Amino acid sequence: MSNGKIHIGILGIGAIGSTISCLLKENTSLDLHFYNRTPKDTIRVHYNDIESEILLDDINNYNQKLDWLIICLKEHQYDNATATLLKLVRPQTKLVSIRNGLYHKEPLFEYTEEENILECIIDCPTQQRQDGFYKRLRKPILTVPENKLARDFEILFPSREVTVKQTLDFKTACWKKVCESATLGAILCLSGETCWIFQDEELLELYKTTLKEATQVAIADGAKIEVDFMDEMVAKLLSYPSEKSSSMLTDRLNGKSIELGAKNGIISKRGKQSGVATPINDLFVKLLKKTNTTIGK
Repeated sequence: MSNGKIHIGILGIGAIGSTISCLLKENTSLDLHFYNRTPKDTIRVHYNDIESEILLDDINNYNQKLDWLIICLKEHQYDNATATLLKLVRPQTKLVSIRNGLYHKEPLFEYTEEENILECIIDCPTQQRQDGFYKRLRKPILTVPENKLARDFEILFPSREVTVKQTLDFKTACWKKVCESATLGAILCLSGETCWIFQDEELLELYKTTLKEATQVAIADGAKIEVDFMDEMVAKLLSYPSEKSSSMLTDRLNGKSIELGAKNGIISKRGKQSGVATPINDLFVKLLKKTNTTIGK
């Protein structure tokens, strides 16, 4: 920290990166830098009838030593981000990985020591409008392991518009998120439709069956899933507006690679390792892989 400011970089200015950036902007003690690997000049977020616009930094002109780097990349994007991460990370830089899936730390071990890495998952339904704005549907919840790094991270957010939850069982929190996002995301992505389709009883039943399959894998892998988890997820699903999309569907419609390995892929993989049959997720993986190979053609 220098000149009384904490220097923070946000890498990956998509739906989640845009949300995090706007929340941090409210803390005037921060010196913020916004980086994207693909060309983009601004980020735009809409929430509670307020539209915010932030200018992005040029990654090619980077010269700032960062105290924190908040990484909002999907699992499959890390392989192509090596050069950028080597440029941004210094020995003193604390890294926060916000993404889906399990084992967030592993891709970052080549850049810093484990004690400098904080894993994080986010619950913040957000979707992109046709005009480029990311519309945030509700107050975000950030879940992190309970430790000193997490406490330092929480202090960065003075806003009441975000909740940072620390947990002693981060594995369970990750599995809950995987079960929820993989189930909703796969069905919407394969159908090409938004949440209105769950007005159909058969598709709602497919959601429940798929979620149950994923939950059984999570429990076999050591996650402590409460008996009312299924009911909570169904109630949450039915509370969504009919036009709510998912990141998997958005990626498909925008011609981008679908986040598969961190969602349905990990369910199938862990199911095989734990001896739990996952026929629905196995089928979803096959279909989504085919979708990924045809994107851009």
